[in-house]
Amino acid sequence: MKKSYRNLISKIIVWTGIAFAMFAVTSYFVSTEEAFKGAVLHATFFMAIVLTNEFWLFPKFYMSDRRNFIIYNIFTSITFAFILLLLEHVFERHEPEKARDLPFIFPILRALVMVLFVDFISITILLANALKVNAENEKMLKEEKLGTEIKLLKAQINPHFIFNALNNIYSLTYTKSEMAPESVLKLSEMLRYVFYDCSKDDVKLGAEVEYISNFIAFQQMKSEHEQSISFDNTKVSTGIDIAPMLFIPFIENAFKYSKVEEFDKAYVNINLSSEKNTLLLEIENSIPESGKILSGNGLGIKNVRQRLDLLYPNRYDLDINDEENKFTVKLKITLK
Repeated sequence: MKKSYRNLISKIIVWTGIAFAMFAVTSYFVSTEEAFKGAVLHATFFMAIVLTNEFWLFPKFYMSDRRNFIIYNIFTSITFAFILLLLEHVFERHEPEKARDLPFIFPILRALVMVLFVDFISITILLANALKVNAENEKMLKEEKLGTEIKLLKAQINPHFIFNALNNIYSLTYTKSEMAPESVLKLSEMLRYVFYDCSKDDVKLGAEVEYISNFIAFQQMKSEHEQSISFDNTKVSTGIDIAPMLFIPFIENAFKYSKVEEFDKAYVNINLSSEKNTLLLEIENSIPESGKILSGNGLGIKNVRQRLDLLYPNRYDLDINDEENKFTVKLKITLK
C-alpha cells in the first residue's frame, strides 16, 4: 500500500514538472493562457499514454503475446494521435504564425511523432523495470537454492564427523587407553563448534584452525606411539571469514588413508597459509605399501566440491594427486 502511494506521488511530481517545462518553453511563442492550456493538455494526455501502457498493454500483452502487443501498440498510438488533434481543436489551441503555413499533414505527423516518442519512453522504462524485477527474483531464487543446498550439505557433513569421532573413542576404550576420558572432552569441544559455530554461514579462520588442532590431538590419542603429524598455520590470518568445516574432509581422508596411527613411517603434513585475499591449504600424506584405498571418492570430498562450487564459484582451484606412495591435496581459494 505504501509502495503504491509513493509511486502515485512520484508520478504526480514528474508530470507536474513536465507540464511546467512545457509551459516555460511554449510561453515564448504564444500567450501565457495558451501556454498554460497547452501544457496541462499535453501533460495530461501523455500521462494517459503512459498509464495505458503500464496498466493495460504491457502487463496484458507484452509478457504473453509480443505480436499482439505490437499490433495493439500501433493501433493505440494512431488513436491517441487523432485524439490529441481533436482535443487541440476543441480547446482552440493556436499554432505559431509560421506553423500555419505548413502543409495540412504536418499537425497529424507532429501529433503522431509526439505520441510515439512518449510511447517509446514509456515502454523502455517499463521494460527496464521488468528486467530489473526478473533479475532480482532470479537472484533471490538462486540465494534460496544456495542456502538450501548448503544446509543439506552441512547436515551430511555433521553425521560423517560424528561417526569417525565415535569410532576413535571406541578404539581408545577398547584398548583401555588412559586417554579415553580426555578424548571424550575433546569430542565435546569439537561438537560444540560443529553444532553451534558451524550453524553460521561463516566462521573466523582462527576458530577453524583451533578445531583442526583439536582434531589432530584427538587423532593422536588413538595410538601410544608418537605419530608423524605436522600442522603449520603460522602464516595464516586468523581474522579471515571462511565457510565452516571446509578443510576437515580432506584432513579426515589424510588420516584415514595414511593409517598414521598404525605405521611408523606413515605421515600427515598439513600447511595452511594466507596472503592478501588468497587462502591456501596443502596436505600430503603417505599411503601404506600394503595396498591403496581409492581416495577422493567419499561422501566428504564430494560434499566439499559441491560446497566450493556453491560458495566460491570460479574462485578456487582444487588439485588432488594420488601417486604411488603419497596423496596430495592443494586447495587455493580467492576470497572477496
